[in-house]
Amino acid sequence: MEQPLVDLIRNVSQALDRNGVQYAITGSVASSVHGEPVASADVDYIVEMNADQARSVCRSLQRDYYASEEGFLEAVQRCGMTNVVDAGSGLSADISVSSMTDYLRLVFTRKVAHRLEPDEFTVWLVSPEDIVLMKLLWRKDSRSAKQWQGALGVLRVQGGSLDWEYLREQAKSLGIKDDLDALRDEAGI
Repeated sequence: MEQPLVDLIRNVSQALDRNGVQYAITGSVASSVHGEPVASADVDYIVEMNADQARSVCRSLQRDYYASEEGFLEAVQRCGMTNVVDAGSGLSADISVSSMTDYLRLVFTRKVAHRLEPDEFTVWLVSPEDIVLMKLLWRKDSRSAKQWQGALGVLRVQGGSLDWEYLREQAKSLGIKDDLDALRDEAGI
């Protein structure tokens, strides 16, 4: 991972931690850690955050990044997304405030700590199973080849070590069981 992306991940994660915000990194960063590496110009977070936490996180990040307090507060109010942008590198952190569905509650209970190199700091990532499910969910409407390849990369690396009972159960409840079966077939598992 390039140093500007590592710096962004460290700074945003630490701001969230300092303010007691529950978070997990998802998207390409999580699928690269759990699977085959892919290039990424951003880092995706899912968070559970209130308005006071949003103000504090935003203010702490404004020293080094573009972050809109209005954007943070709107994301909290609407369970939407806001961004933190590094003007120097053009990288961004997309912060999605989640509405706590039953599935997302599970995601937060299953998140895993990961030590990020080269700075040796710990961040929270969605589990390998959950990044597969999330990529398939994002692909459900778009039919995005990028999402498919990200999920496939995790299956190729993690394979039999994944919790297949959990994957099948969640895929069924999320309406993506056929996609999970096809993905598993393509991965040769």
